[in-house]
Parts: sequence; structure tokens; C-alpha cells
Amino acid sequence: MENKVKQLGKMDADQKLVLVAGLVSILSIAFIFMGTRIWEEYKKGVIGNQKSQMLLTAECLADNLEGVVGEYTRDLHSLWAYSKDKSWEEQIRLWNSYREGHGPVIHDVILQGKEGEWGRGYPQEKIKLADSDSVIDDKTKLIPASIGEDGGYVVLRYEPVPGESVSLVLDSQIYYEQVFSGIQVGTNGYVVIKDKSGTILMHPGQNQYGIDVIEGRHEMYPNKDLTSLKAMIDHQLEGRTGVEEYNSYWWTKEGAPAVRKLSAYTPANIGEDFLVVSVVIDYDDIYIPVETGFFRIILVFICAFITALSMAVYMFRLFLQKKEDKEQIAYLTELNRILEEMHQSEETIAHQQRLQIMGTMTGGIAHEFNNLLTPIMGYADFLMMELPEDSDGFDSAREIYGAAEKAKEIIQQISSLSRKNIETAFKTLDASRVLRRAVKMVQSVCPANIRLTGEMKLDGVFIMGNETQLNQVILNIGVNAIHAIGREEGGQIRVSARVLRREELEPEVPLGKKESWSRFVQINIEDNGCGMSPDVLKQMFDPFFTTKKGGKGTGLGLALTEQIVTSHRGFVCADSQAGKGTVFHLYFPAVKKDEQETAANAALYHQNDPENRKKKGENTGMSILLVDDNPKVLRLLEKSFARLGVTADAVMSFEEAREKLKNGHYDALAAEQFIKGTSAVNFCMSIQALSPGLILLVMADQVDQELAEARQRGIIHGYVSKPVSDAAILRAVTEAAKGRIITES
Repeated sequence: MENKVKQLGKMDADQKLVLVAGLVSILSIAFIFMGTRIWEEYKKGVIGNQKSQMLLTAECLADNLEGVVGEYTRDLHSLWAYSKDKSWEEQIRLWNSYREGHGPVIHDVILQGKEGEWGRGYPQEKIKLADSDSVIDDKTKLIPASIGEDGGYVVLRYEPVPGESVSLVLDSQIYYEQVFSGIQVGTNGYVVIKDKSGTILMHPGQNQYGIDVIEGRHEMYPNKDLTSLKAMIDHQLEGRTGVEEYNSYWWTKEGAPAVRKLSAYTPANIGEDFLVVSVVIDYDDIYIPVETGFFRIILVFICAFITALSMAVYMFRLFLQKKEDKEQIAYLTELNRILEEMHQSEETIAHQQRLQIMGTMTGGIAHEFNNLLTPIMGYADFLMMELPEDSDGFDSAREIYGAAEKAKEIIQQISSLSRKNIETAFKTLDASRVLRRAVKMVQSVCPANIRLTGEMKLDGVFIMGNETQLNQVILNIGVNAIHAIGREEGGQIRVSARVLRREELEPEVPLGKKESWSRFVQINIEDNGCGMSPDVLKQMFDPFFTTKKGGKGTGLGLALTEQIVTSHRGFVCADSQAGKGTVFHLYFPAVKKDEQETAANAALYHQNDPENRKKKGENTGMSILLVDDNPKVLRLLEKSFARLGVTADAVMSFEEAREKLKNGHYDALAAEQFIKGTSAVNFCMSIQALSPGLILLVMADQVDQELAEARQRGIIHGYVSKPVSDAAILRAVTEAAKGRIITES
């Protein structure tokens, strides 16, 4: 470095100017590169934020539309029930009054009954109904319609009995003007409502009402390319929620000019079917302001950069006039400062990258450590089998095995930091133990005036679920019961539980739930509080609905309760009468597990006596196919099974495993949970027809909901938590062969 500095000091002024020019070029290239990267990140962030806001707008509008359709549907049912036994004239007066009170959105009410038909000044045959309809329930439909040449209407028809019906004729254009026209979405954006078949129900363009969003526009504009639009519409009609960019046209402008659009869409569920709510905006409305603002910032930065650079060049030319030794000192000082700044910046960036990697790669770290622990524990187990128990080598091997087990616990704790794993980790739980713990939590918040009792008949009964979420369900309902009782003396909460067969379930349990499981755990939580009216009972699971005053309730407790119960493949309902109390009924599918025998088998397979281990493997005639992308794990398992007299073939991909199964016979298959992004559950599903008698096991880093459901539905026979061992796999195979549900944790 010292020699280079001396050589630099001997350069003349022209050579130094050339060096400055080279440095400027390098800095300029770096600036352009960094500016491009910053622009991409800035554009991605701002546009992503705009997409999120558009999707939130679409979801809010969908909620509003669901509420409006639900309100009109309830009005139809209620007024029909009220008026059906009245005279024809009274019915007409009632519906006419309803129409006048809800105008102008309700354009007309058409009443068809035993006495005839009544409308508002035109015969019903002038109302032309579209071929498509949206089913709200078995007696109520939402149908696009036109009156004469005007297509901006929707008919909500309720037919309680054949030959008698009442229909609300809704003016879609007026509703659109009242609700959606005031929503400003960019310079040319708008809101579109379609039914599940693609018929446009609401649109800012008058000529768009009642046409099919694709076929209708093909007829109106035969030369337009609708390929991009159709791909996006297909996603909408599947009931998806999302934001997409696509090529389309401004249908509300003359000639329908081409444009790049952005659409945020979501379904509005109105019963058995749904409507599509789509918020559409010109892509340039987002992109151009972002581009303009960013390049203004870049322009200011370039000016500052050029100014600073000019000043630096000028100062450098002044430095040339100084003595050679001072120039060298100044150069070395500046170089040292730049190197320090670069070093500090690199350390900061590297630290941030390490934090990001640790945050996003937690699952991968756990997977790799499990693969490392498998041979450590396996070979330590081999050493204990081969060495005398009173030898120093045996003690050393046992210490290695114990340390590896502690490492396994640490890896499980690291995995628990993943939010996804926390939310989806399901285990086989002792129903009695979980319920008793939850009741204790409720007891801890009960005031002195409330007596909590319980009767639980759940010995030996298990459910598949997440204990934290189940505790939250019981606590939510218990707290609601405490609030319902208040401070009155003699308050009681009773919790009871039992097991029911499928045929013993109440009629309120959906048919699909009954057919999926043979046994259910029923949990009843009963209180003698204020109870609920029928109207409140219907809305109790709606988010943000609450009867508590003064801001004391959020209305989310029971909504979250229903969501958790549904995620556990269960069902929740309630019986209540105002002033007499409430009973909540919870149903969870019951699973089988012979806990004592599983524990006995675990002790048998895990003991370290080599003679017993060999004895268990002798003359089994068993053959196992192992699938894992880690060769060390495969070598250990092959060696372990060979010592036990079990034939084990190992492959490193699902394709190789499929070929093995085609050409040979195996009693069992144990596969890594994910190999190159492919799920072992999907692979097991694909080979069931190929090898119908094969016992299918999954070696899992983390038991998630997909894995638990696959086992419950018979797609796989069990799973073994990693790090795996020969004993764990053999125990799982043995239990599966006996027809039991396997859980290895």
C-alpha cells in the first residue's frame, strides 16, 4: 500500500484527472444500479399498499351487499309469514306500504297468490327474467331482470309454496348510485357487481346491465381481445378473493379504448351462492403518480450528487497545488474514512440480512437439525447396544444420546416460534384432561356469587386439536355466561361432557358433520343467566355483534369461538330463552387411541438391550421402503433395520419410490414430509391404487393440520416426528397393522 501511495504521488495532474474520471464513472454506475433497485422496491411497496386498500374496499362493499340482500330476504320471509293468512286486499295494502317505505330502490312488489296477481301498473309478463339466478335458500332466489328495454333490475323472489310467491323488484341503477357511485377509485375507476354465472348486475355503464361479462361484450365489441379479462373473470367466478392486473377496455367510453386495469375482487356470500364484488381502476392511476414522485426525488438527488461531485473535483484540483506530502496525507485520510463507512454499512446490512434469514428460515433450520440429530441419536444407540453397560464407552454414548434428546427439545422450541406452526399444530389430546383444565380457567374468573359445577364422562376419549385454542373456546363461552348472570345471587354454570354415536346427534348438527365421523364428544355449557331472544340468538356468531353496552364488548368472542370449533371439524349451537338462561352445545369428532398399549410398545422398542432388540427383528419377514433426500438419514436407517433383520430399501425421491413399488413388494413405506417441494401426503394419495395393502407413514418435522387430516381420512396410516429411529418406525408400522390410529411425538 505504501509503495502504491508513493507512485500515486508521482503522477502528474492529467493522470490524476483520469483517475477522478474513472472513479466518477464507477460511482455513476453504482448510483444507477442502486437507483434501479430502490425504484423497484419503492414501486412494489406503494403499488402493493394500493392493492391492499382496494381489496379492503372490495371486502367492505361485499359485507354491505351481504347485509342488504340478507335484510331484504328476511323482510320477504317475515312479511309473508305475517300476511299469508290475511285477505287479498290487506296483503296488497301491506306490501304496497312496504314498497313505498323502501323506495326508490324497491321499484315494485309483485304478489302472486290464490286470489291473483298484483303489481304496480304493468303486467308481470313485461318483466323479463334472465336465465341465471343466485340461490339464497331452497325457496328464495336472486334473478337479473329487465323491464321493457331497461335491464337495470334484480328480482328477489320468495316462493314458500308452489303457485304462491312474492317478488321484490330492485332498481340496481338507483342502488348503485346511492351506494357505489360516490366511491372515488382513481380518475376512471368504478365498482362492478356480477352474479356467479358472470351476468353483470351493477355497472356505471347503462348498456352493461344484464349482459354476460364475456359473451355479452363479445356481441357488443366483436373485435376486442378479451383473453386477459376472461382469465381474471374465471378466478372471480370460482369464488376467489384477490387482486389482478389485466388488459381490458373502458366500456363506459366511446369506442371502448384499450387500457391496463387493476381489479380487486371478493365474493359476497348471500346464502348458497355468492355475488362477485369487483373494484376496478386504471393501472396508470397508481403507476404514473408513483413514477412521477419517485423521479422528482431522483432528480433532486442527482442535482445534489452533481453539485457535491463538482465541489469534490474542484477541491481535488486545489489539492493538486499543494505539496506532495500533504496530498498523500489527504488521500490516505479520505481513503481511510471511506473504508470505515463502507465497513460500517456492510456490517449493518449483513446484520439485517441475518435477522431476516433467521426469521424466515426457522422451519428450514429445524428440518436440517432434525436430519443431523437422526444419525447422532441412531449411532449413539448402536454404541449402547454393542458396549457393556458398565463400560466408560457405554456412559459416553448415553451422554451423547441424552444431549441429542435435549437438542431435539430445543429444535421443537425453535419450531414453535413459527406463527404458522402455532396456528396449525394439532395433536391427539385427552378430552377429559383438556376440558378439566379449561374449566379451572373459567373457575379462576368466576365471582363469589356464581357456582361452577361439572360432570364429565370422557375417560379414555381423545380428540384431535390444538389445546390452546380449545381452552380459548371454553373460556370465551364461560366468560359470556358470567356476564349473562351478572351479580345476582344463586348464579350457576354447569359444564357436562359425554360421547355420542353419530345417530344420537341432535337434528341441528349439519348432515355433512354426521357422515364424516362415527363418534362425537358433546360438551354442554349451561347457565341460568338472562338468556337471549330469538333475534339475538340468530346473530350471536356474527362478528362485532354484541348486546353489551358502554363499549364493554367487541362482539368477536363467539365469532372466534365458532371459527376455532369449525377448524377442529366440529360444530357449535345454542339453546336459549330470555330470562331462563342459555345452553351452548359443542361437538368435536372423537378419535381412537389405546394410550396404555402405545406407552407399553414405546418402552419395549426403546429399551437398549441388544439381545431383545435383535429378538424383535428376527424372522419378521418385513420389508420397508424409505424415502428421504438426506443420505445420512437413509444410511442410518438401513443399518438399523439390517441389525433387526428387517429388509429396508432406501431412495431419495418420490419418482424412485414409485418405480420401486411397481417392481417389488413392500409391507410399509416411510417418507419424508416434503421432498423438493412435493408433499408426502400427495404422493401417498397417488400410490394407494398402486399398492393397496401398503402401510403409509410420514416422517414429519412438524405435525400440521394437513397431516392430521390425512391420517384421520385414511390417506396415510400414521406419522413419526423427526428425528426418527428404527424403533419409532417399527412401532408405527405395528400399530397401523393392528388397525389403530398412530401418533408418535
